[in-house]
Amino acid sequence: MDNLAWGGIPDIRTLYNIIGKRAQPLNLIICLPDNQIPNFQTAQDASDAECRLKHRLDQATQCLQFNSINLIEHILPDVRFWLVPPSRTHRLHEHFHHISWQTEAIAQTENTPDKPWFALPQTSERQKPEHVFVIGAGISGAATAHALASHGISVTVLEARKAAQAASGNRQGLLYAKISPHDTEQTELLLAGYGYTKRLLGHILPESETWGGNGIIHLNYSRTEQQRNHELGLQKHHNHLYRSITQAEAEKIAGIPLSVPYDHPSCGLFWQHGVWLNPPAFVRALLSHPLIKLHEDTPLTGISHDGEKWIASTPNGIFSATHIVYCTGAHSPCLPETNLAALPLRQIRGQTGLTPSTPFSEQLRCAVSGESYISPSWHGLHCYGASFIPNSSHTGWNEAEETSNRQALAHLNPALAESLFAANPNPQKYRGHAAIRCDSPDHLPIVGALGDIAAMRQTYAKLALDKNYRIDSPCPYLPNAYANTAHGTRGLATAPICAAAVAAEILDLPHPLSKRLRHAIHPNRTVIRAIVRRQNMTP
Repeated sequence: MDNLAWGGIPDIRTLYNIIGKRAQPLNLIICLPDNQIPNFQTAQDASDAECRLKHRLDQATQCLQFNSINLIEHILPDVRFWLVPPSRTHRLHEHFHHISWQTEAIAQTENTPDKPWFALPQTSERQKPEHVFVIGAGISGAATAHALASHGISVTVLEARKAAQAASGNRQGLLYAKISPHDTEQTELLLAGYGYTKRLLGHILPESETWGGNGIIHLNYSRTEQQRNHELGLQKHHNHLYRSITQAEAEKIAGIPLSVPYDHPSCGLFWQHGVWLNPPAFVRALLSHPLIKLHEDTPLTGISHDGEKWIASTPNGIFSATHIVYCTGAHSPCLPETNLAALPLRQIRGQTGLTPSTPFSEQLRCAVSGESYISPSWHGLHCYGASFIPNSSHTGWNEAEETSNRQALAHLNPALAESLFAANPNPQKYRGHAAIRCDSPDHLPIVGALGDIAAMRQTYAKLALDKNYRIDSPCPYLPNAYANTAHGTRGLATAPICAAAVAAEILDLPHPLSKRLRHAIHPNRTVIRAIVRRQNMTP
């Protein structure tokens, strides 16, 4: 695989000729000179193929972000584009093993070694993937299976119930990024994942009626939110992603009057490329690949490794694969035979409501969010909510939460709520979706290779006496076992990019996430914290 890099923006003909001459697969790395969407130049005599390439690149860069590297796939078969903002051009070694510069090389910072518990398993220990298990068929599992299958790997997906029935079963979710104005790991992940998911959505569900909406308006619903949105609005380098809007602008975009609780020139942020989408349709599209075999109603009853392969026992038979990826969400703590059960995962219940549209509500052209949200009408129904109940494993319908969701919508937009609920006073007639989300204590997902917790506690025991004690011993990992879980309420934005990260680690491909972000979401971070704090991790 060739990794070709430019220290500036090459013209389309240069890119087109390189692609035509080089054997695929190709990684084309373009270092951007500033925090601006690049303008790829075409010659006056450009061919139709060159014009198509420019058009596809222009479309793909609409959701570019400048906090980290941008992975752009599916423009051409076996060609991946990597657009690098100035802040990341000196750290390409975090993503690529080697680079062939097509222009003068950009100097790189020193590549400091990882802590041993963050380092990937030794190359000699990594088995070539022949067949991969993915456990779970929500957005995380479907995206992971799709990422692996896109690289030619056969995948068996084992789902205890039906695909997209748990936390991924909401009728209308929102794709945007509720970020901090500060460069935190969570902000970096959300911005990178938002653009990645939007591009993936356009690729697998083009011109589909299962997603859409004219952007998303996020209103100031508290003084804290007002300050956060104000600071974000001042960051002009992401104006193409989100911008501050006045109440008059927001009402023009939304198509209906909006209620703003605080007197401020800006009423919130407008994410102009944000969309609502039907997560089950997204999941089905991701799983619709000839190399993916889905087994529904196939719960995992036992898992073991025979020295060469993972053996999965289910009521529907025995399955085997060289690698396994747990994408089990809220079910993760319920798998005592895996290390996931020992990780400090939290269960958070969420419930959304449904109500028929009215002539007034049909005027709503985009989703509106604040402390709650409502989507535009789809097939005559609006989706609204959602509740947030920590430490709850109840999955049934709850009338008190429906009442709370209705009250939250009335606070978000009194006129809209009055129109909807006067026409549908009986919440029993239309029920939304209730499910359990999975979150971690630091609200970052659990993504990457799984360590053997019992062996890690022995290997790194001295950290309990001194957290700075230098230990260089390689991490004892479980053989070819990975996780992509605990995405909380942000799975639409974070799960697909994390799926690409897991595929990169399994297949030894260029990595789409920075080193600091890989460390922040690594499963072993929770193990090391527990050792340092002398906490028990018995499931």
